[in-house]
Amino acid sequence: MNKLYSIERRVNKVIEGIVTVLFFTILSLTIVLVIMRYGLNSTIVGGSEAMNYLFIYTTALGVSVSIGKDSHIKISYFIDKLSGKVRTILNILNFTLIGFINAVMAWHSLPWIISAGYFESPVLRIPNWMVYASVPLGCSLVILYCINHLIMECIELSSKGTTR
Repeated sequence: MNKLYSIERRVNKVIEGIVTVLFFTILSLTIVLVIMRYGLNSTIVGGSEAMNYLFIYTTALGVSVSIGKDSHIKISYFIDKLSGKVRTILNILNFTLIGFINAVMAWHSLPWIISAGYFESPVLRIPNWMVYASVPLGCSLVILYCINHLIMECIELSSKGTTR
């Protein structure tokens, strides 16, 4: 189980590094665009569109990291009061539902990408599938994190069952 945690921590660091670079790019681009607009009465063609696309990827990757760190949006008041097998079973149910919802989203996003992905973005002229691919990418990473957490929770549940 320690090996699963260490692999997850390494993957988290890589994805967090990518998200950090994307955020820094968004920040830098915002500053440059504001200075150019109000100081020089000019702009970077496609700058605003690029920021939107970077934000979309930042969100898709950030969601997976939050699942990996178990800091996703949830109401954990009652679960935090539980301990033992019941809490582990609820965690298994939680990760199963999150993984299932993301699998459905990833599955249904593929026909959408195929049907609308060949259009180009208005300003940057990049194919929309490059932007739309953030949905199955983010969902797939969430599914992998959920599978990893399900394995760890099942190992924990089996160890709780044998330590009586």
